[in-house]
Amino acid sequence: MADQTSTNTQAAALPGVPSSWPGAFGAYKHSKPAVKLNLVTLVVLWLVTILAGGLAESVFQNGGSSLINLIVGALTSAALALTFIAGVRGQRLAIGEAFSKAFPFWLRAIGLDILVGLSLLASLLLLVIPFFFVFPRLILATYFLVDKNLGVIDAYKASWNATKGNTGKIWGIIGVHFLIVLLMITIIGIPFAIYFFIMYSGVFGVLYEFLNKAQPASAPVPAKSAAPAAPVV
Repeated sequence: MADQTSTNTQAAALPGVPSSWPGAFGAYKHSKPAVKLNLVTLVVLWLVTILAGGLAESVFQNGGSSLINLIVGALTSAALALTFIAGVRGQRLAIGEAFSKAFPFWLRAIGLDILVGLSLLASLLLLVIPFFFVFPRLILATYFLVDKNLGVIDAYKASWNATKGNTGKIWGIIGVHFLIVLLMITIIGIPFAIYFFIMYSGVFGVLYEFLNKAQPASAPVPAKSAAPAAPVV
């Protein structure tokens, strides 16, 4: 009980992190301030991703656009993860700073995207059902990569371990995203859908910090008692 109280206190110390998971809908109130804090940076990163994809399609009409999207997408996904984490922690991150901090992770982010993509493809080929178990376990891999400065394999494993027993939270978040998209069925619902989608976009940063803080601290290794001094003859 004392360990759980300590965990909740640690989580509550961060501005955007709930002391206990509020559910997929309740996480909105934690995502919104994190997004608003770095809204300009996030919008620029999204625009860079969209424009780069459109430019790649127009220039490489006979192929090659997928490679460009992978290269640019890896950089922007790393920058987005850093920005979401900063927002959840109550920190501002300018666009230039987001790119400069993401750049050292660029090659690793590409490798991680390839590894995750192959894992998801393999799970789909295995009668589809395994995909629904694998996908939520890897969704935070980029967050661990950029926040913990991990290698590709270690970030992959970190996401897999942290999400163990928490896939329900992730599918709940995905369900809320689906409901937001449904608002676009009517024209009048489109602006509301865009607004809620943007403000809810930081939810995985909230979940990352929540799970990160919920990991039990490693028990300290007891110090070895000093060997008794040899008797003086």
